[in-house]
Amino acid sequence: MQVIFIAAEVYPFSKVGGLGDVVGALPPVLARSGIEIVVITPAYCNLDRVKFGIQPCVANIQVTAGDAILQFTVSCWLDPKNARYSVYFLENETLFGSRNVYCDDRGLVYPDNTLRFIALQKAALQLILSQNWQPNIVHCHDHHTALVPIYLKTVNTGQSNFASTRTVLTLHNIAYQGLTEMDAKPLFGLPDDLFAPLQPLEWYGKINPLKGGILFADEVTTVSPTHASEIMTDEQFSAGLREVLASRPQPVKGILNGVDYTYWNPENDPMLFKNYSRSTIGEKVVNKRALLRQLGWPTDYDTRPLFGMVSRLVELKGIPLLLAVLPQIAESGATAIILGSGQVEYEAALAELQARFPTQLRFVPGYNEPLAHQIMAAADYYLMPSRFEPCGLTQMYALRYGTIPIVHHTGGLADTVRDWDGRDGTGLTFAPYEVPALQGALERAKALYQTSAYEQMRLNAMECDFSWEKSAAKYREIYQRLCSA
Repeated sequence: MQVIFIAAEVYPFSKVGGLGDVVGALPPVLARSGIEIVVITPAYCNLDRVKFGIQPCVANIQVTAGDAILQFTVSCWLDPKNARYSVYFLENETLFGSRNVYCDDRGLVYPDNTLRFIALQKAALQLILSQNWQPNIVHCHDHHTALVPIYLKTVNTGQSNFASTRTVLTLHNIAYQGLTEMDAKPLFGLPDDLFAPLQPLEWYGKINPLKGGILFADEVTTVSPTHASEIMTDEQFSAGLREVLASRPQPVKGILNGVDYTYWNPENDPMLFKNYSRSTIGEKVVNKRALLRQLGWPTDYDTRPLFGMVSRLVELKGIPLLLAVLPQIAESGATAIILGSGQVEYEAALAELQARFPTQLRFVPGYNEPLAHQIMAAADYYLMPSRFEPCGLTQMYALRYGTIPIVHHTGGLADTVRDWDGRDGTGLTFAPYEVPALQGALERAKALYQTSAYEQMRLNAMECDFSWEKSAAKYREIYQRLCSA
């Protein structure tokens, strides 16, 4: 079986969020099970060709988007550990090579993203044809590649390479749908009737690629069972697409994302100050003391709760709730460190709080991979108050590091964190999505800190197993069912 992934980001070559993590982690696990996996993605400005040994492999791919003729060359990376896994990079300096994934260095979304991701999808399909691949499955991810099922059932229908191809569309974040104005229609190169009112690509007078992909894909999945239920039944969680999802012949399948424990594991994480395991969890405090020194805070703060958070600073991640409770954390004598970037107003508010509580709160703008790991190991509690969370990965990282997650009971957070009930549990959950509910969770955290219940929670957390092998088996079941249909 050959499965081709098409995605806007793939870790470790590019990453903005969980999408990159998933598309980086799932394919090699599937390849180890015997499936031939090819990933197709753009080559962005920060791609380190020397570090990864990426080589040119295809001289020229040409596609059109409206009046534009777009030229691509292709490079590839072959997994030295498994010949069944490879990544192909679409190279175009103007669209990708001089750019980041979605936004410029100031955080501003590129105004031509519609063109960029149409080009990605058209070039990916052209690459498949040029290499004479005959994929059993094309697995698409989010709105950036949601047009592929439409192309395969319209303009590419009848091509022998795709005669037996079935499509899977995974919704990592249904809130982002790729909406664009109707005057962009010529770029798509699709039949006009798809853009007519109430038709697959039309959405309140605009073009909605994700809506079209949902309607055309052979299978639609999302990244946790609870979130699948939420988007099928709740208009708010579905970002308006509940009825579109309900119109499909099969319900959305929720498959929980996994964790790459070869990378997120305190026993061998090279970025930690001190490695530790479940049996040596007492050494976790060495990481806390080292991080306190690095922050310039007194090491006797190691007896106070340290709250950590690594996140994009956007409303969906619960930043308004976070800003409301950070003064409570500081005034209680506890400490908190926040690493992330996002909306300018949230970054400014966090910087203002740091100035107000310089020895209790620290905000580090941007993303720093070693620091993210160090926060995960050093913190006592991990804050994740997302308004909604399709799956979430960092709460699963926190569990493996023995850092107790404090999460809103929604989506994948509800599927991965068991609330402490006095006898058992792996974290603290709160609902509804309101400041008083989060404040209540913080009061519970303060009361439990350094008690026998807290120590049991940490041990329970480190026992959790969210390895990718479990998730990959469920994707294999879908692929096999589609191929035999």
